[in-house]
Amino acid sequence: MPSKRIIIFIIFLFVISSAYLFFVDSRDSNPDFRKDWWIVYFTDPKNSSLDFVIENHSDKNYFNYDIFDGNNRVSGGGVIIGKGETKIIALDEKLGQIENKKITIRVSDGLELKEIYKNFKD
Repeated sequence: MPSKRIIIFIIFLFVISSAYLFFVDSRDSNPDFRKDWWIVYFTDPKNSSLDFVIENHSDKNYFNYDIFDGNNRVSGGGVIIGKGETKIIALDEKLGQIENKKITIRVSDGLELKEIYKNFKD
């Protein structure tokens, strides 16, 4: 009889431990839980499109971006993105013909500045 109780107790502890670990893992896998980060990337880095994405997982919600053709500022703007949201910024129609071989996009949230660029070959 005591060995049956020990087995039941061990099974009970296993179930409780497993449930707790699943809960902790799913909570920590959430990109918005106790985290403060944002990222900028191209929608398709291999083609000539300049469309880019700002993905926000921070408490900041206003992002300012500038597009540079070499050292010259070509375009820019601001966008509001809530926490947990992703926004695609379409630029191809706005910029027209690219003159330089390197296009740089700088995005800032007021405190942090991130930069992505594309090099175009002849």
